[in-house]
Amino acid sequence: MKRLSAFVSIAIVLLAAAAPLAAQSMDETIKKQFGKDAKVTAVTMRYDFSGLAREITMPFESFPFMSGEQPAGYKESSTVKPATAPAKKLWASWEKELPSFGAPSQKIIQAYSGKEGGVIMYFRWNAPLPADARRQICRVLYGKDEKPIGSDTQDDLFVTNDWCMIWSFAKPLSELKQAHQKRTFEIVNQEAQRWMDANPEKAKKYLQPKKP
Repeated sequence: MKRLSAFVSIAIVLLAAAAPLAAQSMDETIKKQFGKDAKVTAVTMRYDFSGLAREITMPFESFPFMSGEQPAGYKESSTVKPATAPAKKLWASWEKELPSFGAPSQKIIQAYSGKEGGVIMYFRWNAPLPADARRQICRVLYGKDEKPIGSDTQDDLFVTNDWCMIWSFAKPLSELKQAHQKRTFEIVNQEAQRWMDANPEKAKKYLQPKKP
């Protein structure tokens, strides 16, 4: 038996106090580590898309939220306010900030107000992105070749072969951002499996033996 190695990885962070149903199965482990009165109050999922294999096609049209699909308490807004100066600059003039990419052939922004609102920006090109596309974008957003490990940042990044997406939220753990990233994660898994089924020879490099 083999299993898929992670195209995308997620980390689960457990916080303290009264446990929701989804977390009750973790109670025994938590009690062993923190005492019999310890309970899980919340499970926060952090998504890391840095390991996405670019040769796997991701359907651009599938990723934007459909109207009304956002969580309750958020409204679509015409006010575009990326959370950081680098994100604002990329939206205003990508080709100026990263000339090796050229101007995007298509730009979409979904802005939301209410609660911890923010924007989701989509950029698409008519040709494959530079080989080091993710590194270049990270340098603009974070001043580093990759997002700092274990950090919650206002800007998060998703890069495919010819398009990318940036979540820009003043509060890194916004419910809306988490909901869209969960949705993204599910689409990525579906598309990765579809690609691997259609390309079994190419897929071998992404397979690893299942641990006993």
